[in-house]
Amino acid sequence: MLISENARLPSYFSICIPQYNRTDFLIEACRAYEKQTFKDFEICISDDCSTDGKAEALRTYLNSTGMRYTYAGAARNLRYDGNLRAAIGLSSGRYLLLMGNDDKLSAASTLEELHGELEKAGDVAAAITNYRELLTGVTFRRMSQTKVLGSGPETAIGMFRSYSFVSGVILHGDKARALSTADLDGSEMYQMYLGARLVACGGRFLAIDRVCVDKDVQIAGQAVDSYARRPRVWPCPIIKRRLPMGRLLEVVGAGLGPCVSKTERDKLLFRVARDLYLFTYPFWGIEYRRVQSWRYALGVLMALEPGEITRPVAMSSFRRTLLWPIYIATCGIALLMPISFFDVGRPLFYWIAKRAR
Repeated sequence: MLISENARLPSYFSICIPQYNRTDFLIEACRAYEKQTFKDFEICISDDCSTDGKAEALRTYLNSTGMRYTYAGAARNLRYDGNLRAAIGLSSGRYLLLMGNDDKLSAASTLEELHGELEKAGDVAAAITNYRELLTGVTFRRMSQTKVLGSGPETAIGMFRSYSFVSGVILHGDKARALSTADLDGSEMYQMYLGARLVACGGRFLAIDRVCVDKDVQIAGQAVDSYARRPRVWPCPIIKRRLPMGRLLEVVGAGLGPCVSKTERDKLLFRVARDLYLFTYPFWGIEYRRVQSWRYALGVLMALEPGEITRPVAMSSFRRTLLWPIYIATCGIALLMPISFFDVGRPLFYWIAKRAR
């Protein structure tokens, strides 16, 4: 089902939103788009078979605002990657601004400021902004300066962790639309693939040191679903628990694609895997101890051993072997760090897990 209530005119920004069952939050987020001082944008919403029964309320609201939008309801459940790809497929903009369905722009001037930075920088393939967590008030500075940081494979792997939080990621519209693929569905990091490929193959990366996104819109009496709200698994057998984060190396490898030689690819992916073990996986190991159990976290870590995460990218045996001591250290930190210490430093650890080098 495709509903386009406005003429499909090319816009500067396409705000691409994968939507599922958070309609009230999305309507609240859209109020921030309605207030933008920069008006050359469209909203592109792909709904992944929501069951909350509020799609008509969303369209009624959007019609009342006069904003340009396109809404598509999926015929079958696409999950996150397919749903984001579908939202991008609805777009016509020069630049795509990717947003979660419960995140909003932080100020009425945000799009105007982003337009100014993009025009000042010239043609860029990807850009990333900063965000603030509404519940805690904590600001996460993924980018510490406003500057074109370069292009090519080195820049691509230096930035890959910053794509983990989708809101506030900006991509070149035509180039991103041309890269559409279902090969990474289930990784829950489609935007990471797009950003890595665009930059690795020569596109310029722009860091924007502005807080442009307010994360997690709050509505009294309502809460969004999340991994932290799921019931604890008990009894909890110690088995490999394969989660999407186990495919991050595969995602970045697909992003590098044809842009690097086989030898260079092996070296770069080793560095990506090393960073995952040093920064990303310890955080999530401890986090799953906190929200589930030590046994559950051990199962998650077992599924992240070097043989598992490197299998899709065909890393050399030598470099895979070099990863084992780092992996063992990761498991030690994740399984032994006191939860109380982790809780105190959680915002910092989360920032480290997602921030660019």
